[in-house]
Amino acid sequence: MSSHDHEIGAVLFFGNPMEVIPRRLIAASTLTHEEKICWMAVKVLSEHNRVHDLETCSQLAQMLYNDPNRMEPLQDVLIKLRLGRWITRCGESVAGSSLYGIHDEVASIKEVMRLDPDYPALVDASTQHEREDIRQLALAIQPQLLPSPVADAG
Repeated sequence: MSSHDHEIGAVLFFGNPMEVIPRRLIAASTLTHEEKICWMAVKVLSEHNRVHDLETCSQLAQMLYNDPNRMEPLQDVLIKLRLGRWITRCGESVAGSSLYGIHDEVASIKEVMRLDPDYPALVDASTQHEREDIRQLALAIQPQLLPSPVADAG
């Protein structure tokens, strides 16, 4: 993955705009407090259901860490949110940076694969990540990406 893959250019919210913070997010035992707060910050920056351009990820790092230069922990949080299907990379924005969608619940594998054809590569790369929780999540997701034996038999 290049650093370009982590640069947020624009965000679109997929979900119920009336629910400010989804209960599913708060209750998600797979996410840390930092990851939940990051999701909330991205949601605030998404301006509900409109595409919203962000200057850079440093804007998000400033919100989370009071330091616009703390990119490494922010990238890990974004990887975890992508792996967990709370955030989906949907392609390129007009400016050439990444367009992301955030979800008010965990998106299905099928939906994420439709929006983000690079998701399997993210999962594969994450199985070698230095953070144990990211590696374990990626390893748990990998079997779900394989075609089912029933589908192969038909």
